[in-house]
Parts: sequence; structure tokens; C-alpha cells
Amino acid sequence: MGVRLGLTTDMNPKQIPETIPAGVEVIALLLIDPSGRVRQGPSSRPLSSPEDRQRFLSLRGWGDCIVVGRRTWESESYAKTKVPVIVYSREPDPIQEWNREIERLQKEHGPRIVVEAGPELLEQFLRAGVIDRLYLTRTSRISSDEESPRFHFDLLQSEGEMELIESVEGSEDIFEVYQRKNFSTR
Repeated sequence: MGVRLGLTTDMNPKQIPETIPAGVEVIALLLIDPSGRVRQGPSSRPLSSPEDRQRFLSLRGWGDCIVVGRRTWESESYAKTKVPVIVYSREPDPIQEWNREIERLQKEHGPRIVVEAGPELLEQFLRAGVIDRLYLTRTSRISSDEESPRFHFDLLQSEGEMELIESVEGSEDIFEVYQRKNFSTR
């Protein structure tokens, strides 16, 4: 049994996954431009289309808590978020064992965790094997922000832990879903 996500306007339902399957506990959301950049200026918002925004908010609403990095916390708005937002930083002590940290968060906040981190923190989660599903939006909008961090796809391919299970083309974006190959076991 999965959790059904709600749609909030006239968006085509095929562009938002209708269900997150049972067994999925940790999802990650990421928006990138064609070169892998994740923001334009201080925020990702200028890169986000209306379709992406709806998908993002629907997926965010699934979680019991949201995990972000310090830079994401500083650049994005979390004022209206209805669930706890947990912020991580490399300083003073970076987390070494993400599996244990995820277990701690699940005991404290609930089993469903949404990761909205930038590429650096997301890559740590992917390497640790704690992401069950990655919801990736590839926007056609182009960031001119040379300082923007970039997501590197070679991680998805080289680690061999994630596989593309769905790809849907929107009016400005391609919505992809990657799933951890053994997501039902942690």
C-alpha cells in the first residue's frame, strides 16, 4: 500500500507520481538546469516552473520532516512549512554515519523523511544508501549563476545503487524518478 499525493490545480496527473510505495521512507527532491546547476542567484525558485512547483509541494507534503543543508536553509523559504525542518552543517562535526542519523530522525519525527538538500549533502546521502527515491526535475531554464553548486549524474550511474524508473516530459521540464535498487531493505 502506498501514500497517495494530492494535486492542487489543473496539472496533468501524469506529471506527478500518484503514489509513493510502501517501504519508501526517505525521498530526495532536486531541481537542476541543463548543466546541473541548482539555483539562480540565492534561490532555486527562478528555475522552477509552475509544474515543478506543484510536484515539489505535493511531494514535500508526504514527509514527517524535511532535511536540508545549511546553505539550502539560508537561501530557501521554510516559513510556511508545517513539519519540522532539520538543518545540517559540516561544522562543527560532520555526520559520519547517515544510516544511524536517519534512524534517529525517524524515531523522533516519523518514518517519512524528505531531503531537500543541495548537491553536496545529497551526494553524501546517496553514497550512504539512505535515499529510497530521488525525484529529479530537469528544467529547460538555464542558470547563469556561476557560483551555483552542480549535481553530478555520474554518482547515480557509478555507484549503481539508483535506477531510473520513470520519466515524464512536462511543458518546460523532464520529471524523473530514480529508485534505490534494494529500497525495501535498509
